[in-house]
Formats: sequence, structure tokens, C-alpha cells
Amino acid sequence: MPKKCYLLDTNMLGYLAEIKSGSHSPEGKALENRLEEIKGENIFICCITTGEVEYGLKIAPKKDSAKQELAKQMLNEFHSYSVDNNIAREQYATLRSRLYEKYAPNKGHKKRVEEWTDPTTSKELQVQENDIWIAAVAMAYNFILVTHDKMNVIKSVAGGDLTIVDWAK
Repeated sequence: MPKKCYLLDTNMLGYLAEIKSGSHSPEGKALENRLEEIKGENIFICCITTGEVEYGLKIAPKKDSAKQELAKQMLNEFHSYSVDNNIAREQYATLRSRLYEKYAPNKGHKKRVEEWTDPTTSKELQVQENDIWIAAVAMAYNFILVTHDKMNVIKSVAGGDLTIVDWAK
């Protein structure tokens, strides 16, 4: 039986950093238990997640060098998949067009998620641009997306093209 492959969303890395620093929230403990269960499976990240983590490190109000180093080491523990033209053309464009078809009230006029309904924002839709990209990478490689985000809107349009699980529950 082939090993399952998982793509970690950025919030999973936050819980993983928590575990490595000795702190254990309920979400971190749940993640730790799940990681113990799946030893030997393939776990990856993508370049979007790397960018989100690095961004967070750059804007952190207190630059704790030990925590910053831990975060950077953690990023290096996983193989990171890049976004390429095929992913952009196929999976990302498919997901975003499905979101547009299902949720845009005035098709043809408003192309950006943030403009679809007024005053609805991407936060209210519970979908962010980076989440679409991360989901697209998971779809491209047939990986299971691991996130603590609800991603209900993405789930509603991805159908069987994407499996999403929450290891922090």
C-alpha cells in the first residue's frame, strides 16, 4: 500500500513550533498524537507556507532569536513544493473559478474575492488567497491538506479533488 502524503498548512507549523518549544496547547497535543500515529508517512510544506512563516518572523513585534531560529529550522525539516505554471494554470485556476462561479453575486464585474459581495470580505468568506494556493498545491500532487482552518468555502468547491483534515482537533 503506498504511503499517504500530507501537505501542512501554515497553522500546523505554528502548533509544531509550540510542541518543539515545550508548550502544549490542546491543538498542539492533538497534532503531536497524530504525528505519532503516522510515523513514516510523507509530510511536506509548500513555498506559500514558507512565505507566510518568513513574513510572520519579519513582522514579529519582539524578535526572539531562539524562536526565530527554531522556526527557520522547522521549515528546513520538510521538503517544500513550489508553485509552477501547471499548478497555476490547472489547480489554482480551477479552484478560483469554482469559487467565482459559486459565490460571486455579479459575475463578470468583480473578479477579486474581496469584491464579490459588499461588504463581504475574504475573511467573512473564510478563504484567503494563500489558502487557495496551498490547496492548489495539495491538489496538484494529490496530497491530503492538513489545516486547522475550516476552509469550508474551498471544501464546497473542491469536491473529491481535495481531501482536507484537521490534526489539531
